[in-house]
Amino acid sequence: MDNIINELYYGNIRPVEQMGGLTAEAAAIMKRVHENEYRLEASLDEQEKELLHTIQDDRLEVTSIIEEKRFREAFTLGAKLMAEILTGGPQ
Repeated sequence: MDNIINELYYGNIRPVEQMGGLTAEAAAIMKRVHENEYRLEASLDEQEKELLHTIQDDRLEVTSIIEEKRFREAFTLGAKLMAEILTGGPQ
């Protein structure tokens, strides 16, 4: 089961393609974040820009770790629900 979860997460099996993109609200927030990051970066010297990029990279790495964990937890919960439905009782 672990291999299928990895295949799903890393995009080798693509259920996400069936999903839509960001909601209008999330897209507006992302646009605002990018605009503010651009404005901030324009005001920084090179050393400060490097620090900002390090922070951004680290944030993306943590987010990726969290997203994978949540994906696994949600998938496992879904599988447990299906097993209970199919067998008529808790597993």
